[in-house]
Amino acid sequence: MIDLRSDVKTLPTEGMLRAMTTAPLGDEQEREDPTVRALEDDLTELLGQEAAVFVPSATMANQIATLCLVERGQEIVGEQHRHMFRYEAGGPAYLAGAVVTGLPGTAGVFTGDQVREIAQLRDSEHRPRTALALVENTHNVSGGRVWPLPALDDLYDTRDELGLAVHIDGARLFNASVALDVPPARITARARTVAVCFSKGLGGPAGAALVGRADVLAPARRIRQMLGGSLRQAGVLAGAARYALEHNIARLADDHANARTLAGLLAEGGLPVDPAGTGTNFVFLDVAPLGLARDAARDRLRAGGVLWSNSHHPTLLRAVTHLGHSKADVHTAATRTIRALTTG
Repeated sequence: MIDLRSDVKTLPTEGMLRAMTTAPLGDEQEREDPTVRALEDDLTELLGQEAAVFVPSATMANQIATLCLVERGQEIVGEQHRHMFRYEAGGPAYLAGAVVTGLPGTAGVFTGDQVREIAQLRDSEHRPRTALALVENTHNVSGGRVWPLPALDDLYDTRDELGLAVHIDGARLFNASVALDVPPARITARARTVAVCFSKGLGGPAGAALVGRADVLAPARRIRQMLGGSLRQAGVLAGAARYALEHNIARLADDHANARTLAGLLAEGGLPVDPAGTGTNFVFLDVAPLGLARDAARDRLRAGGVLWSNSHHPTLLRAVTHLGHSKADVHTAATRTIRALTTG
């Protein structure tokens, strides 16, 4: 069985497991874990920021950022299909008491003009004050699409003009930096806060971090404790994360190449896939032109030895390539997918 459902299905490599078992440990709640401290230092340098806090998940990092940046009753804006709005259980509203406004976007990207228009509408004592703009880079629902640097710079300039904060949900930030061929700091240095995840394309078993300005993150550890995210000997996970930062960023280009190969092979086999629309390590397959319901198509694929996942769209299936897939796996997955959906 070849599992293409998500890059969260990655497993630690032997090298990563060794890094986990040999990492120096201490009590992280007392700031005594040397591996966690080293990881946080690595991240501040890598992302062009001042402080970092290790947390169990990127969802928690996003929620801590919201609580650091937004007062109750203030407004958060972002592309309407972003992960924080759709898949984090209403956290910004429930935990931070924030008003959430989704903006229409193209491939996950919205504009500074859209934010400016919203903020001007809110310039009234009767309306919530816009406080935070959220960027998801890469953008999950659009298929791992990357924010173009000019669009990101435009948003940062608008932020400076309006006095807002920008938070980057960078669960797949390093996919974006590899795709753009720029250092991660080129994307993140102007953000107020950034969330990064180690358990997707980087191959870690768990763990994430919130990185940002020191003054903004001053309450972050207290909030982490309140949310139940403080750990003790967290260096076991931080060791995996440090290994991932050293060994697994540049190789993300292989995942992107494998996704392009998969999309191309499927298109050559007559399946409705647009190779030009493949973003980073995601591939979308539309089963409607095949006369199949999505769940039925997924079941046929499973029976044929390849796993795809449902996507946000009722007729689209999703494949995500990662370090667990070789070039041969991709070719085999394409063959099995074509056979399962075009025969019988």
